[in-house]
Amino acid sequence: MKRTGQQALLYAAFICTCLEDRGWSFAISLCMQLLGGMQLVSIEQLAEGIAQIAFSGAVGRVVDGRSERKWGMIVCLMGNNFSIIASCSLFAVCLSIDRSIWVYTLCLLLGMLFCSSYRVFVMAEKNLTSRDWVLVLVRHKEEGSALAKTNAILTSLDQLANVLSPLLLGALLSFVSLKIACIVLAVCSVISLIIKASLLYVLYGNNERLRVKGDPEDPSEEETPKVVEAEANKPSLAKRIATLFSVLSTYYAQSVFPAALGMALLFMTVMGFDGLAIGYGESVGLPENILGLFRSFGSAAGVAGAIMYAVFERRFGVMRTGMIGMILQECCLIVAVVSIWLPGSPFNPAAYFDTLTWSSWWQAFVDSFSPSPDAPTASPPPPSKIDWSNWTTSDGTSVASIFSFFAGIATARFGLWMADLAITHIMQLATPESQRNTVFGVHNAICQAFSVMKDLLVIVLPDPSTFGICILISFAFVCSGFAAYVYYVVKVGRVEANGRAQ
Repeated sequence: MKRTGQQALLYAAFICTCLEDRGWSFAISLCMQLLGGMQLVSIEQLAEGIAQIAFSGAVGRVVDGRSERKWGMIVCLMGNNFSIIASCSLFAVCLSIDRSIWVYTLCLLLGMLFCSSYRVFVMAEKNLTSRDWVLVLVRHKEEGSALAKTNAILTSLDQLANVLSPLLLGALLSFVSLKIACIVLAVCSVISLIIKASLLYVLYGNNERLRVKGDPEDPSEEETPKVVEAEANKPSLAKRIATLFSVLSTYYAQSVFPAALGMALLFMTVMGFDGLAIGYGESVGLPENILGLFRSFGSAAGVAGAIMYAVFERRFGVMRTGMIGMILQECCLIVAVVSIWLPGSPFNPAAYFDTLTWSSWWQAFVDSFSPSPDAPTASPPPPSKIDWSNWTTSDGTSVASIFSFFAGIATARFGLWMADLAITHIMQLATPESQRNTVFGVHNAICQAFSVMKDLLVIVLPDPSTFGICILISFAFVCSGFAAYVYYVVKVGRVEANGRAQ
């Protein structure tokens, strides 16, 4: 089979993964919102983040330890899709039974547990497809332009799935209940598993390099089997401790560590299109359709950034392209930062802290866990509207601040995805094949650690009047990520200059 045909198989399998990932992520938010409100949404997201921190590196090490690539992919496919099927089924039960019985609580907790395992396995599956197998398909590490183009296509497919999945699920929910939609998603996951397995089976059988793991020209490829063999003879507790330090040391030892850390720091931000930013928009009266338009615009900006990355990489090189992406992101996010002082901003931390006491904060936190059995049957609030003649919401609040905030974070995704692809490209080329899944697994865990910090920050400062503080702290972390990437570029430049001098 020709190389283009093999790449088409990889793209088809990857888009299936992205569609089920984005679709089920959206469905999880709907289920959590219906069952327990935003507090339950936050708890579920926090559980997913902690699971990734705890197990991403270990899953990557297990995948790297397999002698054949197919076994690592089988583990990820089965873990991912089984978790989706189980959580879909459990949430369907939760939506069908009385909340006052213990079975409801058990199904809810088990469903959230399977959601966490799903997140670990789906990220491992994406990493294995887009960080490992893709390098084999471009034949050789030196084919930088081909790799950049392939990475751009994979990122565009992921962003396309981010647009299509909520639309498809929304269309489904216009005809059936959320409970039925969960059952449909479980069936779709079975179908997706069959399709992905078939596509990857054909790809694996037609590419001999996929069946041969390891690069004989790279001496570092011999390290991992020895480490795995040595660890296998240790006691269980010692083995776990050794594995933890081993995966962390493997990640830190990479020459691209500063750039990877810079990328991870970007995850400690509330300036993204997750539930936190959407909730902030709703708190100031922005209509849901406007929020949806901003989200679609942000996804489109991400696709444009992925496409332009391939163009810029051919012209300026991967490191300069990453620098351009970082600078563009910084400039766009300045608009979001300035928004907290524009008309209509709820930013007023002084008033919040003047009335804040430990007992009042703790009571509000405890109250957020209170059961709300009336939630499924509660009437939705009347839809918000915007008076375009005055640019105000239905309650007279100016939209200048919130429009600037969402415009800034939406356009910033153009530069974000350029920087993301550049750093991913650099990590792919610089990481030994035998350590690739370990490194990307630990990298994902560290990224999620910063994401969890963001969730905890909002829990501590939950009021819209203090969200501006979260924005300022987030921007500081983004600037730190930019500084880490600049340090890496300067470091590489010095190494190359010394090499030429010698």
